[in-house]
Amino acid sequence: MNPRVSVIIATYNRAHLLKTAIDSVLTQTYTDYEVIVADDGSSDGTEELVRSYGDRVRYLYQENQGKSVMLNKALTKAAGEWIAFLDSDDYWLPEKLEWQFRSIEQFKEQNCGACFTNGQFVNNPHMDTTLFEFYGRTYEPTIGILPNPIRTFAESPAGVSVVTLLCRADLIRQIGGFDPGLRFTEDYDFVFRLSLVTNYCYVNLPLAIVDRTVASVRHTGVSAIWDRVDFRLDCEQRRYEKWLQLAEQLPSDVRRTILRQLRAVHSGKANLFLTKEEYEMAQRELSVAVKYQPTMNLLAKWILSRISPRIARGLVVKRGGFSPEVF
Repeated sequence: MNPRVSVIIATYNRAHLLKTAIDSVLTQTYTDYEVIVADDGSSDGTEELVRSYGDRVRYLYQENQGKSVMLNKALTKAAGEWIAFLDSDDYWLPEKLEWQFRSIEQFKEQNCGACFTNGQFVNNPHMDTTLFEFYGRTYEPTIGILPNPIRTFAESPAGVSVVTLLCRADLIRQIGGFDPGLRFTEDYDFVFRLSLVTNYCYVNLPLAIVDRTVASVRHTGVSAIWDRVDFRLDCEQRRYEKWLQLAEQLPSDVRRTILRQLRAVHSGKANLFLTKEEYEMAQRELSVAVKYQPTMNLLAKWILSRISPRIARGLVVKRGGFSPEVF
């Protein structure tokens, strides 16, 4: 008989942390699950650690191709009706899955094919808070249903961590899993696209412990690229352009939100090019931003970048750099 839940633990060269993640699944009070470790090319003894668990944990390996590719491969091997995700530097509290199935059962008549929980950030003194608190999410009851998930996640999927998510396997396959072309914010993309086919319920308890060690420590090796501003903005652009295509049949306010996000991405790119004195590229990005959604500040920056690009650059640098909110 197939397990009800497939728990997929994504990892890359984190053997020193992986045991805690695996053990947190194996000590769940809800026990109808399988555990799959999805290894994206580790070379640090990860395989030996996983093999030490015997048949309690399945091991999948690929040469490094990115987390999305690895997760999609694991999804093809998962036998569960439901899928839960965990990263190898995070872990769960023992009642996580049990609480989520309580919530899913309560809202089973309301097309709830996904459930997320709160989480507790650790290992960063500047983020000594919960996931919901950090991202300004307020949920009153312990168990509830999220109103208007499409609008909520078009505005920002932040506040729903994939490592807290439990969702139906058939819905994940319906949306095509994770985008292999995204190596950053692929989780935000996944959360939004899933909202197009199901409602979300939640558990307002910090049932996942989420590592937020400073980026200079966590983002090493192939992950170091995550700290590059241009890389982040390129990923954001790809994500929002895809959403804009998906939003053609959605309410106009959702489409306007995505247009605003695209405007901000191209404005941010323009600021980056201004700081690097690449004025022609900045002007090109500003032209794109204006087409998406003109604002008075944006039009002023567009004009100034042509009349006096050095002054435009000085304002951007003075006010804080590449962020689209700077100017």
